[in-house]
Amino acid sequence: MALTKIGKQLRKDILEVSFNNQAGHIPSAFSILEIIYLLYSELLTEEDVFVLSKGHGCLALYSVFAEMGIISKEEFLSFSKYNSLLGGHPHRNKLKEIYASTGSLGHGLPICVGAALAKKMSKSNNKVYCLVGDGECNEGTIWESAMMANKMKLNNLVCIVDNNSSQTRSMPTTEIGTKFSSFGWDVIVVEDGHDMNKLKAAFSFEHSKPLCIVCNTTKGRGILEMENNMFAWHHGPPNEQQYKDFCEELSA
Repeated sequence: MALTKIGKQLRKDILEVSFNNQAGHIPSAFSILEIIYLLYSELLTEEDVFVLSKGHGCLALYSVFAEMGIISKEEFLSFSKYNSLLGGHPHRNKLKEIYASTGSLGHGLPICVGAALAKKMSKSNNKVYCLVGDGECNEGTIWESAMMANKMKLNNLVCIVDNNSSQTRSMPTTEIGTKFSSFGWDVIVVEDGHDMNKLKAAFSFEHSKPLCIVCNTTKGRGILEMENNMFAWHHGPPNEQQYKDFCEELSA
């Protein structure tokens, strides 16, 4: 499915910041943009919790923050600069909207299990959302958390897996949905994790157990050069000509 107008604009914003500041994981941000935009534009309430466990994709989060007015455009443009609130990974002591500092993979879901349990104990009806990467699912803490969430009956917990195949060159993570199901979770697979309508349907799925939403995404979605060379582009900004070409591609 073609990218939406807002999807293209957010990608241009990320390219601008990455090029000007010579920093950032662009493809990892592009694979989760639609997920994060949907969460913040339509789903999250003030008392819900969201943790971006794959913290290196934070440019997606920051671009949505700027779009939603949570931070200023000027602050977004300061990404990764000295004294900026926006570092290369989310920092909870810099922005009150960041529930947990992340970066070391595998830590977000354990934190969210604790948050979901706390909400259960306080009789809250709010939800806890955690966005992890497919490669992150090689971490043992993910499966310890999955086991605990089932044991504690945390049906207020949603784990979103950015299944962008980035782990295929080392230790591929396969059958993620089947694995979560074997740990007692409800599972739904979104075949196109960039399709807003399919994402909305997945998030509205009625579940009585912890829910895992496996989103099949494309690392670098929107820029063919990045989609076809995702390992080379994992981290690093475009040069001036690439920046111009990529923006033109998104404007087509």
